[in-house]
Amino acid sequence: MQKKQPVTPAPELPGPYDAAIAQHQANQLNVSFTRKSLTTNVWQSATITLCLLIIGVLIYAVLHPPVKYFATQDGRVIPLTPTDQAAYSDADVTDFGNRVIREAFTLDFVNYRTQMNNLLPRFSDEGFRSYYTALTTSNVLTAVKDKKMNMSVMTSPGVIVSKGTLENGVYAWKIQYPTKFKMTGQTSSLPEQSFVVSLLIQRTDPRLKNTGMEVSQLITYEAQ
Repeated sequence: MQKKQPVTPAPELPGPYDAAIAQHQANQLNVSFTRKSLTTNVWQSATITLCLLIIGVLIYAVLHPPVKYFATQDGRVIPLTPTDQAAYSDADVTDFGNRVIREAFTLDFVNYRTQMNNLLPRFSDEGFRSYYTALTTSNVLTAVKDKKMNMSVMTSPGVIVSKGTLENGVYAWKIQYPTKFKMTGQTSSLPEQSFVVSLLIQRTDPRLKNTGMEVSQLITYEAQ
């Protein structure tokens, strides 16, 4: 008997769509690779941009360090505090106001112009106008100039009525000082008069005015 020969299966013929399927799969791989590469590039670009920004900020900070302290004309070194903050104690502010009043209302008929001009750094522009108005409306300046009288003043400790940030963002104190004015002439004197001097004292840049404060309003009225 003859042995049956094993039957060799006929080779499978490629289907009509195999090439198209293979090409599609290859295209999908290329798209996935391209998408991943694009995502990687975007993240790398963002990282580089962020690093450059941080480096730029650091370089600016090194080249422009914040000024924390400032030396004043009298040799003191004081911190530069934003003008929307108090920076000074209430005692310092009331003492400043007391000194301003003593200087502002100590006038003589020979030197009153110089005495008034010396007060300009103590006031803002508006504050000095209010001071000049107080002198003229009360006829004090007329008495000093025309009647050749000398003016002196005595002050009591100031009372803080209010304090806080103004609408313009500057910190300020409103302080009232019981005050006595006296006019003395060469041949006659006027009776001593009691007034209340109300000051609005506000913060200012110590690089412009070394006290760091200025009077922005001065009002006088008779004591009750």
